[in-house]
Amino acid sequence: MKLSKKTITIGCALLAALAVIFTTIICVKQSRVSAVKLESAKTGDSDLFLSQNLIAKDKNARKGMVKETGFARFSFSAQQKELFSRIYQKNRTAALVIRMEFTPTASQRELLTTGTALPFNFGLLYSEDFDNHGKLKEPLTSKISVFADLEKKLSYSDTQPLVVDLSMAVPKSEHFDSFLPEGFFINSSIACKIISACTAPALIGFDCTQEIPFYGFASNGGVVNFQCTTTDFSGASLVFPVQNTRDSFMPQIVLTLSDAPELNDKTARISIGGEKLYIRNARQVSRLEFPASSLKSPFSNVELSDNRECITSLLIKSSDLYAADPKTVQYKAIRTDPGLILNFNQQNWRQKEYEVYEWDRYPGILYFDIVDYDIQNNFFRRLAYYVEKRGYKGKLWSDEILADKHGYNAHDYSAESLAAFFNQAAEENFPLLKEELTLKDILITNGLLVPDGNRVKAGEGGLVSISRETAPYTRSYLLAHEAWHTLFFRDEAFRNFVAAVYYTFDPDSRQFLLDFFESQSGLGYDIEDEYLMHNEFMAYIMQQSIANVPEYFVGRANLYSVRVFTPQLAEYVRSTNAKGFEDAAVILNDYTYDTYGIRGGNVALINR
Repeated sequence: MKLSKKTITIGCALLAALAVIFTTIICVKQSRVSAVKLESAKTGDSDLFLSQNLIAKDKNARKGMVKETGFARFSFSAQQKELFSRIYQKNRTAALVIRMEFTPTASQRELLTTGTALPFNFGLLYSEDFDNHGKLKEPLTSKISVFADLEKKLSYSDTQPLVVDLSMAVPKSEHFDSFLPEGFFINSSIACKIISACTAPALIGFDCTQEIPFYGFASNGGVVNFQCTTTDFSGASLVFPVQNTRDSFMPQIVLTLSDAPELNDKTARISIGGEKLYIRNARQVSRLEFPASSLKSPFSNVELSDNRECITSLLIKSSDLYAADPKTVQYKAIRTDPGLILNFNQQNWRQKEYEVYEWDRYPGILYFDIVDYDIQNNFFRRLAYYVEKRGYKGKLWSDEILADKHGYNAHDYSAESLAAFFNQAAEENFPLLKEELTLKDILITNGLLVPDGNRVKAGEGGLVSISRETAPYTRSYLLAHEAWHTLFFRDEAFRNFVAAVYYTFDPDSRQFLLDFFESQSGLGYDIEDEYLMHNEFMAYIMQQSIANVPEYFVGRANLYSVRVFTPQLAEYVRSTNAKGFEDAAVILNDYTYDTYGIRGGNVALINR
């Protein structure tokens, strides 16, 4: 059939119209694609991988930049919102991190000479921020945001762009998937470009250890302090748990110390909620960690003073306990500096009878703090007699025989001794107390023991235990004493050095020490055990500062029981003012300071 000219003309017009419509649709779709991609943080976890362009809500968002001043708004796709959900489920927190590059125009550079404020805002957008037509209910200037006055960081003489990472966390929720962010916005008075955006676990605080500084905020926003003299943890309660339970853990605080030689051994002061912490910048230590639950008011404003340049990052993050197996998480040790154990808030213990910690600088060194001597004896008395008590060593003694006996007020054991104890119990099918079985589970969970069929192998490290029943001043002494034991267990080079000092220091002082041990029936040390004697020699010296060593050993020489047992050597120590012990203390302290950055009397780098 032959088509008329009119029909052909109409058909061509329709085709042309369809082409225009199709092209328009494609252009509209393309115009909604931003040049900026949202990516997942580089964790190596394939389940959390995503790299996808954001949805642009305006022309600035399409290009990912603000040429002069203005705002840019971005939306998340369904897959991008799902990424937030997966990160939250895995880490119990989620945040958006954007990398911004600021390059002032010529006129903006002139403003930098006048002291004029140059504000920048960045914030998340949620479904409640939009009406039924997808329009914002309120102007961007009224939204909760991260605020920065760029005038406080930029200067007229700068020749390079300013690049920073900014992060804003998503609020915690039992129904997190119902409150996922819909997008985010920036509003800048300085020409800028969004280099990248990614989802990651929440970090609140600052980190100036990298070439590009990081400033992280809770879901209630805050003000960037480019000088890093303050940071705000008050909003962290919106992001992290506020109490410890069996499946909910308060966050950890992590800080980085400066490696500048002129700051070595300086002490910085941090005030958190009015509570003061003193941080010593040890040359050999770069990172310290402690739980928020150790503080009185952790979710507060933080101020740095007194050598604040010693601290180059200060962040609060999710507890590592979330990464543990749910079946064993109650046994996973809390990483902390030892200085915060003594006054740790007992209401935040996970178990009412005890809490277990791991030295943040030395994996595999565990600290037990136990409510009283009776419970501590249930954990460690049989071990004490098996490992150290003369006349009892090497044998498992029944509860009836040990019933009226006391182990020690504080304990320390190597992984090797612990493995030998539990292996002998397995071989003899010896009935252990529930606390001893719990101890075994704790040691396996934290790697001090490694299952090997019905037996266990020794892992790395050792443990110490102190009790809340001990007087506060003595607890401090005991904690230092026992902590030195764990370094001895852990470090073969230290053991060898201690042995060399033991055999070369004043022989009369060494014999006095052995006599002192024998004279104290409550100790029950086997003085024929050279490993034990090396360890105790070192710990009795290093439990106090060098200045206090003479007074301590003269005090031992003045004890009636010691004067009766070894009168001549007791008089020798008094007449020489314990010079032999003081000389040994100087040698040991020089070694430990060069090796670990710590001296006798206090192994902690964080003190209240």
